[in-house]
Amino acid sequence: MSFGARFLCHPEGFPQRQAGDAWGDRELTLDLPGGPYRVLGLSAAQDAGVRATFPGSLDAGAASGADGGGSPGAAAIPILLLRRAAGDFLPVDVRGWEYGLDFDWSPAAVRLAGLGLVGRLDWLPDRPGMEGALWTPEDGGERFPGVFENFLRVLVAYRLLELGGAVLHSAGVVKDGAAFLFLGRSGAGKTTVARLSLAQGADVLSDDLNAVIAAGSGTAVGSGTAAGSGTAAGWGAAGASRVAGAADTTATATTAGCAVLKLPFTGDLGERRAVRPPVPLGGLLRLEQAEADALVPLSRAETLACLLACTPFVNRDPHRRERLEQVLLALAAAAAPHAYTLRFSLHGGFWSIIKRK
Repeated sequence: MSFGARFLCHPEGFPQRQAGDAWGDRELTLDLPGGPYRVLGLSAAQDAGVRATFPGSLDAGAASGADGGGSPGAAAIPILLLRRAAGDFLPVDVRGWEYGLDFDWSPAAVRLAGLGLVGRLDWLPDRPGMEGALWTPEDGGERFPGVFENFLRVLVAYRLLELGGAVLHSAGVVKDGAAFLFLGRSGAGKTTVARLSLAQGADVLSDDLNAVIAAGSGTAVGSGTAAGSGTAAGWGAAGASRVAGAADTTATATTAGCAVLKLPFTGDLGERRAVRPPVPLGGLLRLEQAEADALVPLSRAETLACLLACTPFVNRDPHRRERLEQVLLALAAAAAPHAYTLRFSLHGGFWSIIKRK
């Protein structure tokens, strides 16, 4: 099936550039990892929907209704909201269907299509960074936040890859001052492990998507905290080192130079609206369900393979495969002392063996 044929009546009419009629003249800035992200062309209803969905990620200017400037010193990534007729989309029976997107990749662009969604990511030779455009028929309402978030997930994943980080399909759990990422295919037990961890007093970042970045990459990523929240907006390699160093005061060993960033995206567990600073990485744990709890060290090659399998959106892009492998090799090397297969039972005793490591 050709690109877009699942969702679009006329996929051959996919926009060749970022152009069209904006929904309105509203704009705001989201301070998310990899950002800030400046959202332009919003209608009043769309503006309200974004603010209600990501209240903790609005910068101080946007939260007060003024134009947002994002984190100091960081150039904002623009996202343009454009109109698309509802009749351009095919009806899709979603009963029993696992949501997915269609992608088409080229060296200078990524095209994507989904339910109520047509999007582009573009890298222009005369401008630094990337730009995004989202065409949708949804003018606010209950469907718009989901459409916008589905586009934003892809954009953030590509932006973090540029900056030396990765969005990982994982359960992120904070215990004793360190963040542990539980990795595995769908159905491997990420939500189960997160629930068992909650019962033992741990804090769940998300049981769906989390971000990780290695210090020393020479990049600056968005803080993931809104300006004025009490945490400095803007966090980069130096910040990662400070966070990792702070873990020396806890009882849990951490992976030096790596930090986990909370993402405000929908999952079954984790408070999506909560804002928190980066957390030092305590370990990468590939999940296997078993009768008894055990930890088995992962080789660096096994860690890399696991990370590749768990980087949504970008791991299928042939034009950015080299960059992805470069980033994940650095993460695998940094995490090598704390990368394991976790064989876990439903008794929830795995934390006792994790703490011993």
